[in-house]
Amino acid sequence: MARTFNKVTLIGNLGRDPETRTLPSGAKVTEFSVATTESYNSRNGEKVEMTTWFRAEAWERLSDIASQYLKKGDQVYLEGRLRMEEYTDKDGNQRSALRLRVMEMNLLSNNRSEEGGYTPMASSSAPQQSAPAAKPASAPAASPAPNSFANTPDEGDDLPF
Repeated sequence: MARTFNKVTLIGNLGRDPETRTLPSGAKVTEFSVATTESYNSRNGEKVEMTTWFRAEAWERLSDIASQYLKKGDQVYLEGRLRMEEYTDKDGNQRSALRLRVMEMNLLSNNRSEEGGYTPMASSSAPQQSAPAAKPASAPAASPAPNSFANTPDEGDDLPF
């Protein structure tokens, strides 16, 4: 059987503040929405913007980092696995949403200068370290930064992905 690969990179803005919950198993998950927008000119010269919304979920250590540093409106760089989720809304309509299981994260914008302007980086390949004060980054790092954080693929959460 051939191997498959599911990795997505997004740079977008948070549509709402993150919400954290603890599952009965004790695992922590933080969920937030991220919007990406592309713009182009239509045939008749009008500027058209298309926004795509993603539901992002960060687990364990990344959950802690996301709930501490992310706020509505922040620009964030995310890497993870994408899946389509089907659900029924409160009005009984069948809906679908794109869900991103976050494996790496980097805060690109931060308007909270009173908090020191720290830009946390989350990565699956480096241990957790204390946060140094720095100016927000303008682009994602090509490789995980020394101050990286991440979920490791074998953290053993009990959800089938």
